[in-house]
Amino acid sequence: MEFSLFEASNGECPYLEGKEWISYLIQSRLLDPYAYENLLNQGFRRSGSIFYKNNCQDCSECISLRIQSERFTPSKSQRRLLRKNQDLVILRSPSCFDEEAFQLYVKFTQERYDNAGSEEEFRNFLSNTAFNTWMMRYELEGRLIGVGWVDILINSMSSVYFAFDPAYQDRSLGTYSILRELELCKDLELDYLHLGFWVQDCQAMSYKNRFRPYELLIRGQWAPPEDESE
Repeated sequence: MEFSLFEASNGECPYLEGKEWISYLIQSRLLDPYAYENLLNQGFRRSGSIFYKNNCQDCSECISLRIQSERFTPSKSQRRLLRKNQDLVILRSPSCFDEEAFQLYVKFTQERYDNAGSEEEFRNFLSNTAFNTWMMRYELEGRLIGVGWVDILINSMSSVYFAFDPAYQDRSLGTYSILRELELCKDLELDYLHLGFWVQDCQAMSYKNRFRPYELLIRGQWAPPEDESE
């Protein structure tokens, strides 16, 4: 399968100040799971039908990270978080447009980025998927307080996006959702959960390397971090 590869400037870097965000882009709704997984293993991420890989000048801080599902064991704090949220009900279904999930997405993006997403953006980004995408709804007493989307591939799963009600921030739902996605990975006998980019000096991404063991994509090869490989 052949692709057209483009390079685009996305403006200011969302992770590090004073840097321009430049990406390689591929647009396709025709990818099979093998090709999609191959792109993930080359450092690409998916946003709707667009696959992108950051290629910023004089910067290589964005590193793809994946977790080994079978070897993962929750830490003491992660086990506490599982107990704290044991009253939540999780419902899974193929991704589709969901009005309640959309309203939660709007509330989340308004709070987090001061920019409420539109319905068209939501549909293009998350609902109108041509891939095997599942939606995971996190409910408390019948109220939707979190929703995540994951792509199911051949040997791995990719965490696409997660949004939550800011009123429940003390539940650490972003971390909790990854724990439940890892459980799903194990149930489906998939080897890895892809979490996308990790930037060492970005505080907002510091949670990603707390799931161990994990691997980083360095110079085209997956490898454990230096502190685990010694």
